[in-house]
Amino acid sequence: MKGRDLPASFGAVLELDLRHPLDPAQQRELQRVFAARHLLVFPAQEISFEDQVRVVGYLGPVLAGGPEWVSNVRENGLVPEGALLFHSDFIFTAEPSLGLCLYATEVPPRGCPTNFADAVGAAGRLPSELRARVRGRQALNIFDLSDQRGDARFREATLGPETPLAPRYAHPVLMRHPTTGQELLSVNQMQTDRIIGLDERESEETLEDLWALLYAPENTYSHDWRVGDLVLWDNIAVQHGRPAPPPDVPRTMRRVTMAEHSVLDLVPGFAEARAARRESEARAGEPGRD
Repeated sequence: MKGRDLPASFGAVLELDLRHPLDPAQQRELQRVFAARHLLVFPAQEISFEDQVRVVGYLGPVLAGGPEWVSNVRENGLVPEGALLFHSDFIFTAEPSLGLCLYATEVPPRGCPTNFADAVGAAGRLPSELRARVRGRQALNIFDLSDQRGDARFREATLGPETPLAPRYAHPVLMRHPTTGQELLSVNQMQTDRIIGLDERESEETLEDLWALLYAPENTYSHDWRVGDLVLWDNIAVQHGRPAPPPDVPRTMRRVTMAEHSVLDLVPGFAEARAARRESEARAGEPGRD
């Protein structure tokens, strides 16, 4: 299996024709590289949705259902516009997705990268003083379809009671990966509201110190998409985000999720609440965000 490591602390580029099934030895090597590097880039692919599902299935459970599209031009495309801060999908539930896979079918001429951060590498480089500050602590993660954390602080107080469209879940700041057992840093820019047990000032200062490690240039990788690129990453070991796509220029990625359960399973009432919000947004002429 031909490949090379990315210059970042994680990630690898693999030269494979994914239209053809991998033999058992190739599958084992793919699993080894994924466990070690957490993010795989397969350039210049011409594959079907079924091929994409098969590749993800070599590495873990595939969430049932048809293809999803992260797109600003397809009807019902996911997150069609706007920047996304660094995050891990479903970290606001008891079961964050195990992995994500995007296949580029339309890319703006000027590009629109996806940015990645190494949560395992950041945990390994924690200074002893900062590690002592977060040892045994949990971080509260919140999701609201109309909002990202940004500069907001302690959003839990302003969001009010937990609802199906604003679920929340606490994970250890220093979390153990559910399949590899590796230690990783599980706080993120988009969804982490606070570190439980610290006052507002100390929580914010500690989060800023953790993010300085997580999102340092030497701990991140920016993937400039080309049509035919397939990128597959460990959603717990690696965080992702993006700048805002250029307006009025198609950007479309076909997505497959590696997970045992969907957000519909993990958050009771989510499907009904989302449908009601979409109906309300359609009446108001507003684009959906989910």
